[in-house]
Amino acid sequence: MADARALAESAAQTYSQGPLKHWMTGPLTATQLAEVKKEFQELKQKEGMRVPVRSHMDDEEYDWRFGAPPDYDFANFAYLSGKTMQHAEGSLEQVVEDLVKTWEFERSHKLDPAKHKTVDQEKFMIGHDGKKMFNNIEANQVGNYNVLLEGVAPDLWAPGQSWHDTHQNLKDAFSAFPWEILKVFSGPPTVAFSWRHWAHFTGTYKGNKGEGQLVEMFGFATATVSDTLQLQEVNVYYKPEEWLEVMQGKRPSSDMSGAKSLLGPCCPVTGLAGDCEASGSAPHA
Repeated sequence: MADARALAESAAQTYSQGPLKHWMTGPLTATQLAEVKKEFQELKQKEGMRVPVRSHMDDEEYDWRFGAPPDYDFANFAYLSGKTMQHAEGSLEQVVEDLVKTWEFERSHKLDPAKHKTVDQEKFMIGHDGKKMFNNIEANQVGNYNVLLEGVAPDLWAPGQSWHDTHQNLKDAFSAFPWEILKVFSGPPTVAFSWRHWAHFTGTYKGNKGEGQLVEMFGFATATVSDTLQLQEVNVYYKPEEWLEVMQGKRPSSDMSGAKSLLGPCCPVTGLAGDCEASGSAPHA
């Protein structure tokens, strides 16, 4: 536990410990964090924006990975500042987003997988793009990065990394790494939804220094849930190789903007996926 605690400069930056701006170094200072917290409170009050609800944090005593419960003020500020969707109160999108954020919180911070209340302990399985499916115990042992990067080319993501290894590899790249639901296409028991993951590349990854550019990742997922909305089987679909190539400086971040990796290039006139030239040369009636 001591080694895990040493990885986090503060409870506000446990996994993403990059600088606030690309010309800075190291995690946020106490002064920077205090300023962000002040901006966060002002944003909530002035804009009336809803903060995601992560349940099961203080309902009982837990064995925390970093020695204490996480502080989500900075993560929530980054989410509110960069999200593209404003879901209606009580909407299925809002419910699913809170569920996924609570699951991610439990997986990332509660050491005992038996205490993860968002999952069906007997049935839970998770995997991506037809790769290996991990049960609850396996997924907890290897960590989210290894689960969702399973089977990726070894020059992009080395197989057999420990939870500690994956954390060390990615912790200096971003100051925060928000996630949002875009659209829910079907309700329980099988929930299908699109999502967006984003960050400003202010730090470094494998020697590649970010310039503060926006790095976006888009994908789709299906989640089978129980009558009590516990996750039973989760299948995630996206292009992890392209994200890792951007992080290594092998392709521009613009390649991933606007979900082009999933939909193909979009026509700037119609906004529809497809061949821009073909769209532009269509005959007029």
